[in-house]
Amino acid sequence: MVRSILNTLLFMCLSLTVFTQDYTERKDISKKEVKKLREAISASRSNDSEKAIKVYDKLLKKYPDFIEIYLRMGSIHYQKKDYINAKDNFLTAIAKAPEYDPEMYFSAALTLHALEEYDAAGFHFEGYLERGAANKRKEAKATRMMQNSKFAHEALKNPVTTQFDKLPESINTSAREYGATESIDGESILFVRRYTSSDELMVATKEGEDYLVTPGFAEFDEFAEIGTFSFSANGKFLVFTSCNNRDGFGGCDLYYSRIKNGKWISPRNMGPTINTPAWESQPSLSADGSALYFSSNRKNGLGGKDIWVSIRGGDRNGWTIPLNLGSNINTKDNEESPFIHADGYTLYFRSNGLPGMGDFDNYFSARKGDHLSWAKASNMGYPINTIGHDGGLTVSLDGERGYTSSDREFLENRKENTNLEVFTFPIPEYAKPIRTTYLKVNVVDAVTQKPISANNVELADGESGKMLSRNVAEDGVFITSLPTGNSYGLSVEMEGYIFQSRYFDLSGSNSAVDPFVITIKMVPIPKAESPDVIYDTPVVLNNIFFETGSANLKDVSMVEINRLAETLKSQPTLKIRILGHTDNVGDEIANKKLSEDRAKAVYDALATNGIVLSRLSFIGIGEAEPIDTNDTAEGRQRNRRTEFMLIR
Repeated sequence: MVRSILNTLLFMCLSLTVFTQDYTERKDISKKEVKKLREAISASRSNDSEKAIKVYDKLLKKYPDFIEIYLRMGSIHYQKKDYINAKDNFLTAIAKAPEYDPEMYFSAALTLHALEEYDAAGFHFEGYLERGAANKRKEAKATRMMQNSKFAHEALKNPVTTQFDKLPESINTSAREYGATESIDGESILFVRRYTSSDELMVATKEGEDYLVTPGFAEFDEFAEIGTFSFSANGKFLVFTSCNNRDGFGGCDLYYSRIKNGKWISPRNMGPTINTPAWESQPSLSADGSALYFSSNRKNGLGGKDIWVSIRGGDRNGWTIPLNLGSNINTKDNEESPFIHADGYTLYFRSNGLPGMGDFDNYFSARKGDHLSWAKASNMGYPINTIGHDGGLTVSLDGERGYTSSDREFLENRKENTNLEVFTFPIPEYAKPIRTTYLKVNVVDAVTQKPISANNVELADGESGKMLSRNVAEDGVFITSLPTGNSYGLSVEMEGYIFQSRYFDLSGSNSAVDPFVITIKMVPIPKAESPDVIYDTPVVLNNIFFETGSANLKDVSMVEINRLAETLKSQPTLKIRILGHTDNVGDEIANKKLSEDRAKAVYDALATNGIVLSRLSFIGIGEAEPIDTNDTAEGRQRNRRTEFMLIR
């Protein structure tokens, strides 16, 4: 009677069965041959595979139906990465004795997958599952590998049209390079270089056709083990991974630094809200710095490593308790290397828990609402993903170029020593982010014209008025990215100044090199000794909107009106005069009447909000004081405005 005892070897993160047998029960084998068999098994276990194969070959000539020997030889060849001979042995065993042992189907399937014969691999994984897996863990692995094989078979038939270019030797060295990210202006690439025992942040600056590569952030030299990193859009706030530090909560934690007085402050641990005794790593900041995505194997996840998000504005360090992105992104296996594009809506990451080409593949998803609402993740396709090691990817601001680390070149050449190198490639149309530009807001004092740091810069959707983000303008500058083709409302507040607002439409083709720039002049709140007209330039209420041709306020206008009311309540001595304006389309008298009605509508709304009428007045200017041409739609829109002046 043949008795199989199954053992498991870990190889390439997969299980390959090693088959054994009680040879003393075979009456046709001499004691001398049994001894030789045992010597061959021992030689194989001692890594003397050549000796073992010689014995097996000799025995097969005499016993061509000795199934166990085919399986043992297949296992030896597989471990040596001699997949051709491994395939021959496994398939011969299956052909001679299809029901000998279900495990031989699993081993054959792994071998066929390694040879990129994905259709046949999927067939044999299916054959293994039909015959009953050894355990639940093996069943789950075979199911996933079957899905991978079927996916890879179709992906190879329908490759993505793309061209991979390896970055020059100034960036790719004998060390491992990964985590490459393009700077806002596209002139530099920031990446991590991993040496034998430490990692270092590097900056590669464009010089003709090559790059000048220098170490970055000497201020962080105290951290021996630095990993991936992420910057806010203005380049003044940085989050990065560092491991095995005295102030750490776990093996790897997230740290932050920011520029103060022109220098990076000493990095600080992000604290127990973000970091736990588990592994936290691979941060990705949204462009406006309001959301932090990262990978962690902390408690209450869906699998091994999951992707989490924290929103700025929570605890004393400014961040909320991280939330899991959910099952459309995370699986029971591992999700790593999140990268939130500058559009704020497109997430790229890698996973080994979704159908793909290899161990880890790259995927993308689109945010449908808040930071926890995501479309089901999609594979980036072949050859962006390969059977080898594919690191996470990042995407340029314009959505045209991707950067990834991969061992694809070593894999194709079947070299023994592999390495991670940085490649760039064009992003396929189906995986491109929303077209995005950068918004730059300069905040200055209206009197001195000097930059001032506004402590509350809010961006809202121009149609609904829903707030999109709240930030600060450090040193008088706020930079963020925004999807084009949409309208936005901007408001800026700072203690001692009247709030300012703007409405703008990003339907143009601004880019990082040519960003959309807005200058906000903050009007100082008047002092008691000021004259009747405190500041002779009216403050435009850019986010006040009316129904076409009427004085009916749109609901979205109440955000602006409420903010003005709060300012007046906080400054009880202030009085304002509300001014209504129109363009020159239509009858002049009718326009003056419409402008007066609109000014009164704001007057009434403020009164309803608790502002006493003695502090308010209004007049209609009509079309008499345009601030732009009336010959264009954009000019006429600017002329149709509501303003107020400070009076005493």
